[in-house]
Formats: sequence, C-alpha cells, structure tokens
Amino acid sequence: MKRDKPIMGFAWYEPSSFAILRTYMPDMSDTYDDWREGAARDVLHHERQGYRVIRVTIRPQEFFSWCKGRGIRMPGVKERRQFAADGARRIVSAEQNTVKRGFSFF
Repeated sequence: MKRDKPIMGFAWYEPSSFAILRTYMPDMSDTYDDWREGAARDVLHHERQGYRVIRVTIRPQEFFSWCKGRGIRMPGVKERRQFAADGARRIVSAEQNTVKRGFSFF
C-alpha cells in the first residue's frame, strides 16, 4: 500500500468526557466548544498542508491507563500528541495488514 500523504495523529475529544479530562489537564481549552472550533481550524490547516489527519479519540480510562503504563503522572499536550500519534500508527498498521491479507465476504 503506497502512502500518498504524511500521516498525523490528532487528539480528539468527545463532549461527554471533555470536562473529566480537563479536570486532570487544565492546559486544555476552557470549554469543549472552544476546543472544537480551534480543532476544526487546525485539522483543515494540516489537511491543506498535505497531511492525512487521523482523529484519535482520547477517552479518560484508556488515556490515563496509557499514561500510567509509561510512568506519566502529569500528562499535558506533549502526552496527548504522543497518544494520538501512537493511535494513528495502530490505525495505519491495521489498514496495511488488511490490505496484505485481503478479505472475503464468504
């Protein structure tokens, strides 16, 4: 599978968990709506720059477990970006494996 564009993992949030995440990471935007507005601009900017942007949802339980496994006590923007990059790598790897194996409806 040929990659046409460089890939970027982009940390994405759900409205239902934004406040919980922000409680532990006060460097995040003040509100979900503020974050969403800025995120939409950022994604569009990176897509226009030629990136394939993969939105990786940060869910509290999964993210904080990931942090704990890496000894991260005070996660911030750097850790959220790394989590998104790791998630994007898993997605691309799964896509490549699907293409290699092929699939069948029977």
